[in-house]
Amino acid sequence: MSQPRYVRRLSALERYSLVLDRVYRYHVDAILEGRGHVDTAQLQRAVDQAAAANPAIRVRLRGFLAYTKWVDSGISPQVREMPLSDWDGNSERGAAFLKERFDVMRGGAVVDVLVVPCRDGYTRIVFRALHAAFDGRGCLHWVNEICRAMRGDALHGSDSSLTDLDIQAQYENQIEPEPPQPPSNCIPVIPPAVDHTQQPLAYIWRRTVIDNNVSQMLTRTAVFLAEWARKREEGDVGFTIPIDYRGLRTNEMSIGNLTGYVRLTVPPNATSRQLMQQLIGKIRAKADCRQFPGIRKLLWMPVWLMLRQLMPKVDAILHTVTPALPSGGIVSMGNFVPQDYSFEGFDAHMLYGIPGAVGKLNVVFINYPNYTVVSIAAPATYNDHGQLDELITAFQQHFSNTGITP
Repeated sequence: MSQPRYVRRLSALERYSLVLDRVYRYHVDAILEGRGHVDTAQLQRAVDQAAAANPAIRVRLRGFLAYTKWVDSGISPQVREMPLSDWDGNSERGAAFLKERFDVMRGGAVVDVLVVPCRDGYTRIVFRALHAAFDGRGCLHWVNEICRAMRGDALHGSDSSLTDLDIQAQYENQIEPEPPQPPSNCIPVIPPAVDHTQQPLAYIWRRTVIDNNVSQMLTRTAVFLAEWARKREEGDVGFTIPIDYRGLRTNEMSIGNLTGYVRLTVPPNATSRQLMQQLIGKIRAKADCRQFPGIRKLLWMPVWLMLRQLMPKVDAILHTVTPALPSGGIVSMGNFVPQDYSFEGFDAHMLYGIPGAVGKLNVVFINYPNYTVVSIAAPATYNDHGQLDELITAFQQHFSNTGITP
């Protein structure tokens, strides 16, 4: 007896993510870096197996307005081998293939896999995913399933159709009132020195490796960025922190966007311990389940209309102080062991993410037993005279023991 076709309704947050993807390119991409040869045909078979066990990988957008759904197409993601590349995996430079867009509004795929052999001796497998269909944890689950299939291990599989709205509805009567928070009006990087209005919107990212497993990395990053921001201007600093619902609000392992968000406010002279207490308090109060005001109205708004309303505001949102947008976002992807992502012929060195191209500053980090990999993204105009690179250099020096990367 055949299983019913996988269907998941498009949540309001996912609809808005479609808008952000049209503004620039809103992905949740993961890069698996290692040494060895990856057989593309064998990898395609592993992707097919992972997709069969996790049909949300194969979805296409169907329907309209509040009736829009993600529907299993039965078509596995495509694996492509790229030509020998000079890309070093540390930034977007030399990786034009990362700029390719998914044609999701016309029923196109939401994920693909690129095998990139590089001249530095590493092979980098790039798992590209549209953020409207995946969140970070969902993407990493997908990557892990593919690696398990490459090793011949049993797959975990998931056919959950749960959405963030479903979780929030379950807890809406348990959310404790939250006192008003000051708007975040302090930006961690120096505004552009040139006329940014004449430049097309583009995001850049940088990867850095800290030579130790940094404890309390999330709150310590918030403290560092707040102090850096206040070197150039006084003001309130706040960061968006995603809260994974899996294992916290539900036992289901959905690949979709099962994420809530809280605002972490960083007062002057705040300590990492104080911020951790603030974050724990918000989670206990179920603040992550609080919906954005009016978000359900987005279910009834066409993407083109939201895009038309947002585009004139993008320049001001990114380059001026605005209470609506925090100073940045900080994402912890947890602790990982490289061996979990190795398979015959391929020795994994690290797995890391490219922060989503949205907002003023986004930081994503993953802890390994002996080091921490950090990726930071921002609008390209934030680096018109090297100010973002200066921040990242200071960040690496601040957290490193020796400055020597593994």
